[in-house]
Formats: sequence, structure tokens, C-alpha cells
Amino acid sequence: MGSVLSVGHEDYLDHLDEFAAAAELVASADLDFVARRQRPEELVERVVVGTVPGDAMLVAMRRLAQVDASARRYPPQAPESSSGSSSG
Repeated sequence: MGSVLSVGHEDYLDHLDEFAAAAELVASADLDFVARRQRPEELVERVVVGTVPGDAMLVAMRRLAQVDASARRYPPQAPESSSGSSSG
């Protein structure tokens, strides 16, 4: 948060509750994944899988979701047609 404040974008923190809600959903899914096993060594392995490749997967999914949300919020504009074009 200090980095956000230091570059003058403190209004980013206005969305902290939304980020926290999303993080809670991810944490719940993580625990559901881990809880499918019983033996301690399997639990530990699932924690590692959920953390290392799981974090990379979440970053990629966030980027894809940003592209999708951006396209829906700011749909591409149709190119303006030029009425004075000549044929021939």
C-alpha cells in the first residue's frame, strides 16, 4: 500500500474491500482444494501447488479478466466512414 500512496494514487485503496472480497473467495477455494486429501504429506503438497503455480495462475486469470472487463466497459468503436471517398 505504501507504493500506491507514494506514487499519488491513494484512490486505488478505495477498492480495497472489493479486492479483499475476491481474496476471500480464492482463499476458500484454496482450502477446498487442500481439504480433498487426508494424509499430511498430501496436504502439504496441495498447499505448495496452490501457492506456487496457483499464484501464477491467478495473476494470469486476473489479466484475462481485465481484458474482458475492459472490452465490455469500453467496447470498440466502429470506424468512421468517409462520405467523400471516390471510386475508381
